[in-house]
Amino acid sequence: MIFRFGAALCLVVLVALSGTALEKQNLQLKRALTHQQYRLDALLDSHVRLRLDAQRLGTPEKLLGPLERGELSLQRPAKPRRSDQRRAPLLNWSSH
Repeated sequence: MIFRFGAALCLVVLVALSGTALEKQNLQLKRALTHQQYRLDALLDSHVRLRLDAQRLGTPEKLLGPLERGELSLQRPAKPRRSDQRRAPLLNWSSH
């Protein structure tokens, strides 16, 4: 009888310990997932900020301003980059 009681008690303790181990592993995985979600949000914010900076720096005002002020000089290249000059003549110019 004591043997059965001891075996049942050991079984209950083992089930409780395995449940605790599973909960601990579950919490570690949730913590890792939360950390990855935070890093993803930080990278997305950085990506959006960099895209905004790229768009702001690539606006026509930024590109045409120095050209209109005479800070950039346009020169026609010796050999055009495009073979069909009739369709896109402005693409054959470059700034130096």
